[in-house]
Amino acid sequence: MNCTACTAPLTDTAQLCDGCTRGLDTRLGELPGQYLLLATHLRPGAGRSDGPVALVREAPMPVREDVLDMRAAGGMVTTLESWREAMQEARGWGRPARTGSVERRVLAAARGLRMNIEWTAAEFVGAGDMAREIRTLSGQVRALLDPAPPTLGVGTCAADLGQGDICDAPLRVPAGTATVRCRRCGTDYPPSTWLALATGAWAPAGAAA
Repeated sequence: MNCTACTAPLTDTAQLCDGCTRGLDTRLGELPGQYLLLATHLRPGAGRSDGPVALVREAPMPVREDVLDMRAAGGMVTTLESWREAMQEARGWGRPARTGSVERRVLAAARGLRMNIEWTAAEFVGAGDMAREIRTLSGQVRALLDPAPPTLGVGTCAADLGQGDICDAPLRVPAGTATVRCRRCGTDYPPSTWLALATGAWAPAGAAA
């Protein structure tokens, strides 16, 4: 028998290994707090110093639609409530109540799932799918809270791949570096070629170092 989330071998008939169970429990414990923190990221460029309640009430348009979607119906709350409902149905229980603010519903759903995590890890046939979906959700939320550093676009790759086939993959400069490497073909471009790339004045094949 293998873990249904990561395929690690199990010594019994459980659905999840200990590592995936701990990971699921940790993520379920973090998501309600992260939901609150997302409110501080509703406004483009907003810092993290203000309280979430103030920003929810005062955040002007425009707002970040990706953050808004995660906090609205269909986002985090729907994922958590759907899995809580599936778990309770599998246990022969009634559907859980969905009342109160979205914030309270997120907390209730996450708490309900954590309270039943031992049964889930041992017997719930959907445990693997749950663990993977919650892992993905957690990753999406973390990306919203701590986005990757901005990059600078410098055009597209001018490398000739043979028979006149130009790579043409987008090139970006990672923040804090002076290195441009095409992620498709591996061609490196020194800063002296960036202007030609950005303006479409293709550098000759030999100009790429």
